[in-house]
Amino acid sequence: MKLRVATRGSKLSLVQVKIVMNYLAHRLGEAVDYELVIVRTKGDEVLDRPISQIGVKGAFEKEVNRAVLDNLADVAVHSLKDLPGELSGGLAIVAVPPRDPPNDSLVFGKGRPPVGSIEEIPEGSSIGTASVRRSAFVLAHNPNVKVKLVRGNVDTRVRKLMEGEVDYLVLAEAGLLRLSIEVPRLRLPLDYFPPEPGQGLIAVVAPEDSPVAKRLSEASDPLAMAMAMAEREFVRTLRVGCGVPVGGVSEALKGDLMTFIAGAASPEGASMAVIRVRGERSRPEDLGRRAAEELKRFL
Repeated sequence: MKLRVATRGSKLSLVQVKIVMNYLAHRLGEAVDYELVIVRTKGDEVLDRPISQIGVKGAFEKEVNRAVLDNLADVAVHSLKDLPGELSGGLAIVAVPPRDPPNDSLVFGKGRPPVGSIEEIPEGSSIGTASVRRSAFVLAHNPNVKVKLVRGNVDTRVRKLMEGEVDYLVLAEAGLLRLSIEVPRLRLPLDYFPPEPGQGLIAVVAPEDSPVAKRLSEASDPLAMAMAMAEREFVRTLRVGCGVPVGGVSEALKGDLMTFIAGAASPEGASMAVIRVRGERSRPEDLGRRAAEELKRFL
């Protein structure tokens, strides 16, 4: 199989393409030759503002999908958390490989004491992030720290941390693992710090009715796809943008059961609520919808 693959040009994006292509080759039982179509996005170019101020959710991915719509690429590969709730132009998520850990991690700067929770971070310490959700959740757990804007690719943000620009950093654990970045860190529990919906999942996007979509859908990991469906329905039902501090993640239980953990906080972290809903893995969108309706009571 030969594919033209649209992607951002960051180191993490390129690693994710390699992960997906290796997975597809294994599942399909055939070699997958691919050509990269590198797309520079608005989210890559604007680095002096939080992501929520760049525009609607999808600041990183709209231009990448355009390459598929313009027939410059057969598929696009994305971090699923960056995709908007609805895809335009007849595009669909056609395959999802197994999920990496969806947790956020607290990364310790040089000389900073390791801590067992955000509450233990010393007063006045600076925490780097570009996410409204992470900022609000950090302040909800510890109002005595300072949140500082840190943008850039994962390796860039880690470098800024080690250079002393901030004392601690909150990053997706999956990105650190995929890039093999070894730094002292604390993986934050899902019910303590609910992650961005879709975090840890990689999505392959293609025209919904294309032969490529049909072929690749045969290789999708069933559990990962169920999680993607639940979390995307959660986002669609909530109808909030990346400027609202909300997290949500699904987990597999025994048999056909899944659980959905969701959290919301006030923008300055004055209050925070976390809920948990159970449902059937065979009905993931129903689970995501019910979790969103439950969380709406706290928004």
